[in-house]
Amino acid sequence: MSENYLKIIQNTTLGTLLTLPHKHLGAYPTGFVVRTEEPIPSFPFTVCPLFFCKPGESLPGSNPHDVLVNYSKEDGNLETILYTLWEMYKEKHLEQTPSSKKRYVATDSKPPRKIIIPCLGRKHNLIPTLKRLTTIDKPVEGYHPQICIVEHSPFPELESIATQFNCEYLWLLLDPQNPELPIGQFNKALCYDKAFLFTSPAEWYLFHDNDILVPRDFWSRVDKNVERTKTKFLQPYTYRSLLNTVPEIADRLRANVDLADQPMLEDMYYPIIEGAPGGSLYLHRTRYLEAGGHDPNYCWGYGPEDQLFFNKLKLLEPIAYADDPPIEMIHLWHETAQKNNPFRWDMDWFVKLFFESKHVQEKMAFLQSKQKLLELILEELENTGYSKG
Repeated sequence: MSENYLKIIQNTTLGTLLTLPHKHLGAYPTGFVVRTEEPIPSFPFTVCPLFFCKPGESLPGSNPHDVLVNYSKEDGNLETILYTLWEMYKEKHLEQTPSSKKRYVATDSKPPRKIIIPCLGRKHNLIPTLKRLTTIDKPVEGYHPQICIVEHSPFPELESIATQFNCEYLWLLLDPQNPELPIGQFNKALCYDKAFLFTSPAEWYLFHDNDILVPRDFWSRVDKNVERTKTKFLQPYTYRSLLNTVPEIADRLRANVDLADQPMLEDMYYPIIEGAPGGSLYLHRTRYLEAGGHDPNYCWGYGPEDQLFFNKLKLLEPIAYADDPPIEMIHLWHETAQKNNPFRWDMDWFVKLFFESKHVQEKMAFLQSKQKLLELILEELENTGYSKG
């Protein structure tokens, strides 16, 4: 198991192409912290959070990825400088230059949360999903979480969309000539583990499908449910099910995501069937490690990867549900892709019969071995500086 997993994750033999834009392509700043003795000027600045402090004071803001700008009036107009840095920073992310008056504020703390979205095509659903996530109410930390798009496809098609919405972006090569291999069909489990291991870290992760709209006060409701349940893993929607829209309603929502603010009537979605294991999962970093991450070497091709991960999480703690306050998530209709996986029933058998039939001690031993494997990979990455972002 370990050898096959490492081959898939570390690309030792499969040759998966991986790019890390948060190191190479850059990203817009999450915010600016201006440190100056000058009087604080007043001007409109809406592209990202802006904070001020005097030399010697502790830095305001809570995002360790904000950009620190040391400013004096000799440097020129501050408004012009900030807007210029906003554009320059995308091209020179993490680079320090004497003229830019900027540096990357890196601390040992991690951003409080991050969103991971796996993708194969479906731009028509991804774009409204991103529009919604970037325009809903900000969480308590005051800024929208970083979104990472992980595209598993034969050719990279979503990089421009990732840039448009200021997302981290990974592309994993999909080889459709070998559907019997984990890289031969879309592998959501691979996308999740790759993002967790190889992109910038966070304390909490929202693992989210690319076709789900959340309510405007989503983060407030999530935090209240986490606080109520004292959990490290939350299924962040009510009814144990998404609201699966009928095609006509999905088209309307794609055209105007703000319609998601309106109540969903029963004729707008298909009858609710409780028991969904995935679609959107919210969990702490330590819980992801303790569950051993996903298992891309066992489930792929729109297989039962969500069910296997859900079953592993249930071994660690009772599942917490977003019931109080409730959270309705809207799933944009699309044709099902599970029928295209010739190995779907074999994978279902593995998850529902083989894995579940094992004694709890055997299953826990499996989780612990995977946890050690993930921690080993992270340690190796940290020692090489590869995962520093």
